[in-house]
Amino acid sequence: MLSWVFFLLALRSYVLAWQPKKSSPLRILDVTLGTLSLALFFLLPRQFHLVPFLAIAALISFFIYRRFSQGYKFSLQSMIGWSFLYVVGAFAAAICTFFTTDQKVGKIVLTGNTQSEWVAWKNPRSDMEGAWLESYEVIVEDVKGKELSRQYLYGDLVGLRAQVLTIHWPFHLLGFSNLCHLEALHNGYRTSSRHNLFPHLASALPFSFPALQKLWSKLYQGQWKIPGIKSATLESIYLPLITAELQPNQGSYWLIVGNSGLTSIAADE
Repeated sequence: MLSWVFFLLALRSYVLAWQPKKSSPLRILDVTLGTLSLALFFLLPRQFHLVPFLAIAALISFFIYRRFSQGYKFSLQSMIGWSFLYVVGAFAAAICTFFTTDQKVGKIVLTGNTQSEWVAWKNPRSDMEGAWLESYEVIVEDVKGKELSRQYLYGDLVGLRAQVLTIHWPFHLLGFSNLCHLEALHNGYRTSSRHNLFPHLASALPFSFPALQKLWSKLYQGQWKIPGIKSATLESIYLPLITAELQPNQGSYWLIVGNSGLTSIAADE
């Protein structure tokens, strides 16, 4: 919603720039502020809420009418207020280059390559078992295409588990998104009976920025509390390793963290 505030301020500045009998320096200032407001509008997330938009539009329209009827009078308090607003907007725009409403955090690639491997396992309700199981190649990459993990997994599904920090809703208006750390890659099964019968496998994923690992752990475990963090959750998404025709699945999927948590979409969408 903050972006639409600057959109309305851009319109205000451009309208005031055409105010009759205005001096050239003030006219140039209005055009400059209008252009800055328009730039912030395009840089900030454009989340639209009708009622606040109409309320702010009515308020700005009133101040435009008063400016045309009474003219411009210098006010130090007003200048400080406008300066603070634009500083906040610039700061939020800078933050939005790193955090967006829906942010890509990685990619899962199902290559379709397979191999058979001997697996021995024991579940709590049976004796020791062993079998040759078909396993499927899975690659996890970061958003820049750097390979984080390459594994052969057996089972019906590949799961990716992530630690997610949920941000309070007012901070979403400033462009912040929920944050996550891709924690582990693991296999899964379509039914509970297969889940209880067949073996499980998980492997940890490396921390993207090792220097920040201790900081992340303190935030996620609640040892260090900062304003804006609402909750910490552990989430998994699952993708099929095999198709309905029992063939190896092929494709790549972006991992997305947003207001709804961790999700995935096909990489070609």
